[in-house]
Amino acid sequence: MEIVVSINHKELLYQYVDMGVHYFILGCPYSFYTSYALSIDDIKEITMRYPQCHFYVALNALYDQHQMNEIEEFIKALHNCCIHGLLFQDFGILQIVKELHYDFDMMYAPETLNTNSATLNTLMNLGVKSAFLSRVIPLQEQILIQHEVSMPLMLQVHGVEYIAASKRKLLTNYKEASQVDFDISLEGDLILKAKDSSYEFQIYEDEKGTHIFSQTRLYMLDLYNHFHQFDYIYIETFMMSEEEAREVVSIYSDALKSYQQGSYERYVKEYMELLYRLKTPLDRGFLFDQTVYKLEDMRKMDNEKSESNH
Repeated sequence: MEIVVSINHKELLYQYVDMGVHYFILGCPYSFYTSYALSIDDIKEITMRYPQCHFYVALNALYDQHQMNEIEEFIKALHNCCIHGLLFQDFGILQIVKELHYDFDMMYAPETLNTNSATLNTLMNLGVKSAFLSRVIPLQEQILIQHEVSMPLMLQVHGVEYIAASKRKLLTNYKEASQVDFDISLEGDLILKAKDSSYEFQIYEDEKGTHIFSQTRLYMLDLYNHFHQFDYIYIETFMMSEEEAREVVSIYSDALKSYQQGSYERYVKEYMELLYRLKTPLDRGFLFDQTVYKLEDMRKMDNEKSESNH
């Protein structure tokens, strides 16, 4: 089991390596969302400086056809950077890599689609070599999928969770319609709250569209005994400060070493105390939820739709 960290502060990379972390996800100009959009020169410099590490580049958007030629050139340049693999969800990316005969680890990473073993086992025949499990299914189902799939799987264990996105400029359109002035960027710290719910989301807009993430951080620090079968466990540092990212990775790294040495049960409460000291909002996400549609809820939704159409 390896910890994988998304890089949101380049300056922390050497500290992560010192902690024993050797797997990283790098953002680029074509990533769907990222704290750092690294250039080819940046990526080449990083891979040369840390040849012992495995670097994935996130090409994880759904691209328009007119973008594919420039993305192909970008992939060709990445091939000269000695990266380990690509995170993707657009099968056009997979097709380009196959046509170029590159031996990347192609990690299929749609935000919500990897929810069953049958699909993943079929995708292996298409050239998918690893996959990022959906965060919207219970942990029990994620573990079941892991047992039934032959390819390596990655499980997010900490960090904000993707909720929804749109290529449309939703916040810009709202500003224009409402004539209310506010900062639509990530730094604007806009909070979206659903009607009749206490749950809050962070929403922002960039050149790729509108993005919605949980404000709370998913955490699984005390669940190593449950997910130890996974090949990769992922820490999402997006929206984290430098201090929070460093401390979170350090705590999870120490906990993993403790688990491997057989002392995890003895120290897990101490690790959790360190996590609580960061004073960031924590949440279990969908880990222990079940997907259940209640008949009365469906009728209520149908009635509301019918009333709105009148």
